[in-house]
Amino acid sequence: MAAFISLFINLLPLYAIIAAGYFAGRVFKVDIRTMASLSIYFFLPVVIFGFVSNMAFKPLYIMLPAFIYIDSTITALSFYALGKRIYKKDSRANLMALCSAMGNTGYFGLPLVLLFFNKDTVGIYVFMMLGVSIFEATIGYYIAARGNFNVRDSLIKLLKFPSIYAIATALIVNAMDIELPDMFWTYWTHVKGCYVIIGMMIIGVVLGSMRTLVFDLKLTALVFIGKFLAIPLLGGLFIWLDRAVLHMFTTDIYHLIVLITIVPSAANVVAFSAQLNVQPEKAATTVLAGTIFALFYIPTVVWLIGM
Repeated sequence: MAAFISLFINLLPLYAIIAAGYFAGRVFKVDIRTMASLSIYFFLPVVIFGFVSNMAFKPLYIMLPAFIYIDSTITALSFYALGKRIYKKDSRANLMALCSAMGNTGYFGLPLVLLFFNKDTVGIYVFMMLGVSIFEATIGYYIAARGNFNVRDSLIKLLKFPSIYAIATALIVNAMDIELPDMFWTYWTHVKGCYVIIGMMIIGVVLGSMRTLVFDLKLTALVFIGKFLAIPLLGGLFIWLDRAVLHMFTTDIYHLIVLITIVPSAANVVAFSAQLNVQPEKAATTVLAGTIFALFYIPTVVWLIGM
């Protein structure tokens, strides 16, 4: 119970930053596009480059983002099919699939991992996030667009994502054993802090910028089953398979898999739904409910597995 309370307390500052973002979005009408662009095209690539270039990379780590992609895809397609049965032609089926499969691994998950692990292990988590990015740019975008999918546009969208190039460059630096100067690490530490703060604020700004929040109890319950039960269970199945048969990964990697699968729905779901008119008010409410629930859910899971 002490571990639960300790983690709960450690999470509170992150929620305070979300609240500050909500206030900024609601009162000061902060431009979410500028904040997101700054985070995605500057802060995140620098943070990723630092972590990946400094981690002890092994070829078998390639399996980790591949598994995350498969986990997200299975969940998304399953809940999309379920949603079509429940909601027929209603776009809530699309929203349910997105909220169930797209986790907030960056803005929410990365600060969480920073609380638990050393720099090298965080680098592995960042590498795992590549699977989430590829899912968002392919299957996620397909579902958000309700079948109006263009493979070329999706590939272009993916190729424009700077984190992919940050990871590729960092892997080259890592493989060549190039030592980065102390000045880089000094400023990298500052950039990492900025990413955490701006990233968490973005969640609040997105929610604060919505004019209305429409709560759908049935939709939220189904999303919770997908995001907080189905995806973690698939993660647990992968861990069990590795422990029983493959014997490739360590306990730290298992813990990273647990954390990346239990984060709440991504704030990007709201952006997707607003762009493509997939019930953005219900998307914002569902993401908000999941983020609040995670304040209690994540410490509970961490306490139960004995991290």
